Amino acid sequence: MKLSANAPCPCGSERKLKKCCALFHRGRPAPPHLLMRARYTAYATGNVDFLIRTTHPAGPQWQEDRTAWASELKAYCASTTFVGLTVLEHNVDPGDDNRAHVTFRAELEQDSRPVGFTERSLFLRDDGRWRYHSGEMA
Repeated sequence: MKLSANAPCPCGSERKLKKCCALFHRGRPAPPHLLMRARYTAYATGNVDFLIRTTHPAGPQWQEDRTAWASELKAYCASTTFVGLTVLEHNVDPGDDNRAHVTFRAELEQDSRPVGFTERSLFLRDDGRWRYHSGEMA
């Protein structure tokens, strides 16, 4: 879904997209909890390049065939309505400042049916930037 830069950001921050997640989509580094919000917004707006760029290559979602991966992501984004996001908890691991967790609740719909979920995500710092590694349902 294409949104105006002045539209409310899909992440639920109550800020304009251009002053919120779009900053990260354009390349600004983000701490894990804001990267989680920016990734949700990328799903909501179909920004698959950002999703691929912010996925850790050691994570289970990583795919070498970027064309096929982008196609899968586009199809998912197009078939899903992104209703809302709530970040429940976030922290950098006390013993390893290159690992962080973000627990969130995503409200989604597919074919007018709710398919929301709660996930505890692992983010790893890679070359000074955080990337999504994996998640487990909470």
